[in-house]
Amino acid sequence: MIIKPYNKNDIKKTKSNFFLLYGENSGHKDEIIFDFFLKDFSGENIKYDENQILENKEFFLETCLNDSLFEKQKIIEVSRVTAKLYEIIKDLINRKIYNKKIIFNSELLEKRSKIRQLFEKEENLVCIPFYQDNNFELYKIANEFFRKNTISISSENINLIIEKCSGDRKNLKNELNKILNFCLEKKKITRDEILKLINLYKDESYF
Repeated sequence: MIIKPYNKNDIKKTKSNFFLLYGENSGHKDEIIFDFFLKDFSGENIKYDENQILENKEFFLETCLNDSLFEKQKIIEVSRVTAKLYEIIKDLINRKIYNKKIIFNSELLEKRSKIRQLFEKEENLVCIPFYQDNNFELYKIANEFFRKNTISISSENINLIIEKCSGDRKNLKNELNKILNFCLEKKKITRDEILKLINLYKDESYF
């Protein structure tokens, strides 16, 4: 089942235990994972990398399949997922899972990807694609950030920051945090200051 990340109510309503988040926009994925899985979550959050699972498949399955109805809730995150995990995932979704949500996080997957096709076609699985943000979306995020932090900046300079971010809000937030740290004792920033900040790797002594 496909759910678009902006259909937030559908994400909230689903009762699925298995989620595939794929795409290049790591910043947007981080937001969804926090807002809909980790925020106000009091259970255990366990993180795996694909290589860890391939090295010790049985330990991973044991973590996922411990089916006590009274155990503490768990959210299990698996990062850098590729086709190497397909058989393990397929085996896992045919088992009964209690008190757990398992999130498989992957980079961009082609339409013919077996993992993507599996999650898109099965109604009891959730597939959420994440594409690069367009400049309009990034501008809204940046504009709200500067408004909230009462930092005076022109639209032209906001667009200058957005050009550096390659369509990923995670990159944008990194740049915005640099500016916020720089503006701790001032509420206005110039174009020259922005240029130096967003190219900080060229002049690490700027702060």
